[in-house]
Formats: sequence, structure tokens, C-alpha cells
Amino acid sequence: MTGSLQIGQMTMRSNTFYVAAWLLTSAVAITLALLVTSASYVDGEYIPVSVDSFYHARRILDAAIGERGFYQFDTMIHVPEGSWINWPWGYDYLMAAALSFALWLRPSLEPMAFLAHVPVAWLCVNIGLLTLIGRRVGLSPSMTAVASFGFAMMPLTQTMHGVGNIDHHYIELTFILATLWSGLYFFSASQKPKSAVTLGVVLGIAPAFHNGLFILQIPVLLCLLIVWLRGNLPGVRQLYWFAGALISSTVLILLPSAPFWDMQFEFWTLSWFHLYIACCSATGIIFLGLRQFDFKNTGMLLLLVIALTSPLLARILIGAAFLGGDLILLDQISEVRSPILRLQDPNGIPWLSSFYSWFVFLSPILIVVYAIRGWRAKNPAEIFFSIFVVLGLLLLLTQIRFNPFGTWALMIASVLLIQEQSRRFGVSNLATTAISLLVVAIAFQPPLKNRLIRKYPAGMDYEYAASRYLYKSLAKSCAEDPGVALSYSDDGHYIRYHTDCSVIANNFIMTPQHEEKIREVDTMLQLDPVQFLEQVPNVDYIFVRMYGAFEENLQGIMQASPIERVVGRNAPLFIALTFGEDIPSEYQLIDEIPIGGGRDFAYARVYKIVRKTDAVDP
Repeated sequence: MTGSLQIGQMTMRSNTFYVAAWLLTSAVAITLALLVTSASYVDGEYIPVSVDSFYHARRILDAAIGERGFYQFDTMIHVPEGSWINWPWGYDYLMAAALSFALWLRPSLEPMAFLAHVPVAWLCVNIGLLTLIGRRVGLSPSMTAVASFGFAMMPLTQTMHGVGNIDHHYIELTFILATLWSGLYFFSASQKPKSAVTLGVVLGIAPAFHNGLFILQIPVLLCLLIVWLRGNLPGVRQLYWFAGALISSTVLILLPSAPFWDMQFEFWTLSWFHLYIACCSATGIIFLGLRQFDFKNTGMLLLLVIALTSPLLARILIGAAFLGGDLILLDQISEVRSPILRLQDPNGIPWLSSFYSWFVFLSPILIVVYAIRGWRAKNPAEIFFSIFVVLGLLLLLTQIRFNPFGTWALMIASVLLIQEQSRRFGVSNLATTAISLLVVAIAFQPPLKNRLIRKYPAGMDYEYAASRYLYKSLAKSCAEDPGVALSYSDDGHYIRYHTDCSVIANNFIMTPQHEEKIREVDTMLQLDPVQFLEQVPNVDYIFVRMYGAFEENLQGIMQASPIERVVGRNAPLFIALTFGEDIPSEYQLIDEIPIGGGRDFAYARVYKIVRKTDAVDP
């Protein structure tokens, strides 16, 4: 009895230390996230931060307080056809519900002020999950705090959770961490039905917040396969619970999805594709539970995999194009570039270390170490953790956009190795923690100097900040006379957030339709002003912005680019409407922003097209 009491007291004390680690590192992370306020709080109002956040905000505000309500097909983008929204219903709908509830509690609340601070508050959830994972893999409370502290210091963590950044990536991170934690729970407590149900539900509902999160089923299936090959699979009853929870929760999130009822089968919308994936996973899981490993059953499993994946071949090829950045303009978007490719740039190493810290250069070593650990491990939970680390770091190195899959692994995997080696050589936990903190402090010098403490432009986009004033002028005209606004696709989300005008193309670059609309805009921009009036009858406004009109000098200060360089970077129509002297009278100038600094041209202009009509005889 006394021994049990002592164990209980030690557990309670240990839990208290983990809670303290969670609270301390959450406070650090929140403090850093609040430093991004300069990008969101501008001229006495809160605005979204990052281009996709502008569209999220528009959709959330329309659902919570607007007249359009919640929509999954938007008639005001990719006009005249309109377009299905690639983002599933879950995130924006629940954000709108939370905003509606907040406004019910406090009617005077500024809606964007509430939305802008949700990512900051959500740090408590993600740091909490990271703390639970540290506890589950055996990190001491102090070493868990070190790992969480390093994660909090990541500039990518700061901006993902920063004030105004209501893009869904921080929720994506939540489901990545929740999958890891529930998977560790399942593989270490395989006889408990609730562990199987928890993992199945997490995997099932994840695609409601991001369509691509069905890939979180892959590390679980891979671990089950390895455990099956070694004859250490959980009981078939547990696998039934897991498969049932996965399919049931998937069905539940599909019921509110309009593309599902539209009978779509696409990975870029929440559709029958996701139910099919869940059913494939469940079928494979049950097969492994019913059949023991031998050559015959391995052959049957291979045939089953081929049969189930054949209908997905076309979608897999499109997904590979997305991962490879082969879709139009996708290779020009910074977040889909591989961090490794940045090493080719003259400032590649400083750039990489300033975003990821010096820990990023440990990624290849960690991948090899944990691949070997996973192969040698006997414990299913250790195998699963190793798989998750390896796949997460591989994705981290594939695209900047995939950082939620791997930034946590840089810290947890590294700190775990330090703790294991320290214990092997008999180093005390206090000394190990002190050494680890010193390592983290050194590794995060580049982010501290270049990223974490700085003043960001409005929307974290210098081009947007420089042209922001013109959206008010366009909004006023669109309110009086709604129509279609032509712009570079990069300005599409900004126009939709600020105005009641429709757009032809925007930053959605996922489907064949999106490619088609971007090409359509590009074709329009190659015309001269007279040809445009003759050939394009369905555009009412033109938002002209000189792409690349500003550049950073050697001192890191933004300044106006030389005119010849600006001309070389922009489309013929916009060049003519900026520098042309004989602009047709149909182009009515609404407003403009001079470049400043003695330069004799406008950085951005807004035109309303007032077409001439033929007189009709009485």
C-alpha cells in the first residue's frame, strides 16, 4: 500500500511538472506570436495576415454576420462559372460559429479582432499536444519543456499562430500532433478499445479541416504493416474498433459537405474520395487482423492494394504534380518551394537557418537515425514514432508549406536523442537540461537576429501594404456598381476581402479549372488597351499593380525598383495602363498611388471601364 501511495504521489508530482512545462512554453509561444501584431493591426483596425487568410476571413465573416451565409461554392470567384472552394467546411464553419457565439456574448466586439487572436490562443492547444507527446515518448518534464521551447522559437510557429494569421495551417498542425499522440496511445495500449476509437476518430475528422490530411492514415497503416510482418499486431477486436471509428467519423464529416452530395470524387474537395480512402484503410486493417503473415497472405495483400488503389491512379498523378510544384504558377509560390533548393541561393544557408534554426541541418541525420531505430525497434509505439519522425522530416524538406509535419520533429526527435545519450553516460537530468537549453539558445540565434523580432508590413506582404489604400477606392465603386475586377491572380483574395466585386482568378491553384482561369487572365493581360475593350466584354474594373515595383537593398531596406526592371516584370496591358499616354477614354481612373521618391509613375491604379454604347434610333 505504501509503495502504491509513493508511486501515486510521484505521478502526481510528475504531472504537475508537465503542466508547468506546458504553461511556461505556451506563455513564451504566445508572447512571440503577439510580436506579429504589426502585420495585423493597421490604421486602427485588424486585418488578416497572409494571402489565404484574406479569403478565410471573407468566408467566415459572410457566414457569421454577412448576407451570403456559409457557402461551399462561390459564384464570385473564377467568374463567370464560379468555383467549388477547395477548403472543406469544418474550419471556416466552426470559426464562424465561434465568432457568432462571441458576438452574442459581447455585441460590441470587433469581428476581425476576435478572429485575429484565435491562432494565438490556439497555441495552448498545440503546445499542450506537444507536451503530451513528450510525456508519451518518455521525455522528462524539463526536457519536454526544452523541446516545446524550441518549437515555440521557430519563426514558422510564430507566423503560423501570429495575430491575424487565420489560415488553417495551425489547425492542420493540431491534427498532425493529435494523430501522433493518439497513435502512440493506440500502439502502447492496444487492448483498450478507447485507444482504437480515439485514433480512428482523429483520422476520420481530420479531412474536414484540410482535404489533404487523409495522408495521416499512411504512417498508421505503415506501422500496422510492419507490426503484422513481425507477428505483433493488436487483437482483431481492437482493429475492428479502429476501422469502425475511422469510417463512422468520416461519414459524419461528409454529411455537411456539398461536394459529397454533388457526387464528386476528388481529393481537392471533401467528397466520396475521402470515404473511399477510409474504406480502403479499413479494409486493409481488417485484412491484417484476420490473416497472419506468410508468403501467400502477403501476395493476397499486394493484390488487394493494387485493386484498391487502381481507381485512385489519376488522382495520385495530380497529387504528385502538386507535391512537385508542376501545376501552373505553383513553382512561383514561395511556400511550395523546397527548403533544400534554397541552398542554391547565395544567401541560402542564412535564410534556411533563420527560418528553421540550425536544427534543420540535422534533418538528414535524424531521418537516417530514426529509420534505423524504427527498423530495429520491437515496441509498436516506438516503431510508429520513428515512422512519424521520418515522414514528417521528409515532408519538411519537400516544401516550405509542409512545415507543420516536421518542425515539431526537429525538436522532439533531437531532444529525445540528447536525453537518451545523457542517461547512457550517467549525466544528471539537471545537467542534461542545462546543456540542451544552451544548444537551443545557440541554434536559434539566426531566428532571433533576423525573424522573431521585427516589424512586419500590413498583411505580411509588402506589395499588399503598398497598395492597400486603393482597395478602399475599389470597394466604394464596387458597392455602388458591383462587377468583375481584373487583376493579377495574387490580388484576387485581397479584392474579395475588401470589396463586393467578383474576380476571375485568385490564389487557388489546385484544379484544372484554376489553371484555366489563370491562363485566361494571362491572355487578357497580353492585350493592349484597345484590344482589351474589343475582346473582353465582361470586365468592369481593373486593379493595376506593378509587380516587383519595390526591392530590398543590401541593407534590407525596401526601395523603388528601376523603371526598366519594373517594365520587364509586368504584363503588357498593365504597362500600357501605367505608362501609356493615349489611354482610351473608356478607362476611367478611380484612384492611384504614386511610386514616390521622385519616380514619375504610379505603383498601382484602379480603373472603371465605362464602355461606349451605340445610339439607338427612336
